[in-house]
Amino acid sequence: MTEVKELIVEQNGAVCTITFNRPEKRNLLTPTILIELSSELKRLEQEDKVRCVVLSGAGDKAFSSGYDISAIGQNDMIKHHEGDHPLGKALRTIESFPYPVIAMMNGHAFGAGLEVAITCDIRVTVDDCLFGMPPAKLGVVYSYTGMKKFLDLIGPGYTKELFLIGRPISSERATEIGLVNFMVSRENIEEFTYEMANEISENAPLSLKTLKQITNVLAKNELSAEDEKLIRAMTLEVQNSQDYKEGQKAFSEKRKPEFKGE
Repeated sequence: MTEVKELIVEQNGAVCTITFNRPEKRNLLTPTILIELSSELKRLEQEDKVRCVVLSGAGDKAFSSGYDISAIGQNDMIKHHEGDHPLGKALRTIESFPYPVIAMMNGHAFGAGLEVAITCDIRVTVDDCLFGMPPAKLGVVYSYTGMKKFLDLIGPGYTKELFLIGRPISSERATEIGLVNFMVSRENIEEFTYEMANEISENAPLSLKTLKQITNVLAKNELSAEDEKLIRAMTLEVQNSQDYKEGQKAFSEKRKPEFKGE
């Protein structure tokens, strides 16, 4: 029996496509996939032949519907805050990859899947997607490093809309608030994305690397040690709560959680 790869890597000239290949699970992210994604990006960086990477999801339902909740460990929330988690490591690898990374969003993106997309340098979506950040509906807290990416990209008002309401938004709304760069029809997304990827790959490599690095550096606004201490304490409180356990249990049982604030 042929083993199905959960991450497909295809290189065509100076453009490389990396595809999350779990369509039957709406491309849920697992530690294995994220570790492999980090490894492939590091390999491409070392080889220095690729000038643009396109991330996509297999099938036509989802770019990625988030982190596989069945793979969440007991201390994953605080590990993600502290950077000791496959998701955080994969995100940093995308961010530090020297050349542009495009998220080709051929389907829905939620939670960690949406953070992967906004960590990419450019986002292209089809016109019938949904995007959402559901941690409040699951009784969890999202990492402050992840939330800061949303703040930097769309500002505090829209970030609060996404996180506090927790309701998915449409492709049109996502484009309107700046969450994605381009919205195109489903039949045209590949042609549009790869035309842009090839155009990028023809630009001056040193200019691409320097411009991306400058943008990343200018966008940083580090938290104080006191801020980090407070956020860590609050995260531990949530992680140890009954609501956190109830959120996971309700998700697994496909029912609405009954949160009690304890």
